[in-house]
Amino acid sequence: MESSTRRRRRAVSTFVAGVGASLLLTGCGFNMQTLQQYTPAHGVNVDLQAGEANRQLKVRNLLVVADEDGSGFVSASIVSPVADRLVKVEGNAHKMDNSTGAPLNVSGSAVTLEANRLAVLTDPQAAFTVTSPDLKPGLTVDLTLTFASGLQASAIAPVMSAEDPIYAEISASPRPTS
Repeated sequence: MESSTRRRRRAVSTFVAGVGASLLLTGCGFNMQTLQQYTPAHGVNVDLQAGEANRQLKVRNLLVVADEDGSGFVSASIVSPVADRLVKVEGNAHKMDNSTGAPLNVSGSAVTLEANRLAVLTDPQAAFTVTSPDLKPGLTVDLTLTFASGLQASAIAPVMSAEDPIYAEISASPRPTS
């Protein structure tokens, strides 16, 4: 028969081993897919430090919607903590082999950003149209958005098809009235 001291010693050893194993395993699982940040949209996000308080100017869901002919428009939503203006959009299309393609020809006028108000680049008054012989749905573009404050948001953004049902009703030009 086992002595009570021996049983207590075995119970304490088991408890210490259990605590040690649980401490060792608490670091496991911190790289789980469900814990990773992601953009729940087709476009990309860019954050920039803006204003004296270093709050973030946020560009959300940045992408280009284009047709097979290489014509399209820039789509994004922008919120700035301070008044600013989006003065220029520029970039290059990527070719099928991911090499740098032709520059984007961009037309559009500056977009005024009121502090803490959403600006949507697909609104007709905030539209930037783009063309390039290498601009094709399914590929990507290098985009740089330049603001009057000197901030620049650069990203590799996807080119989405204008025929995709999600984007079929979005247009960078005024919609006809019925």
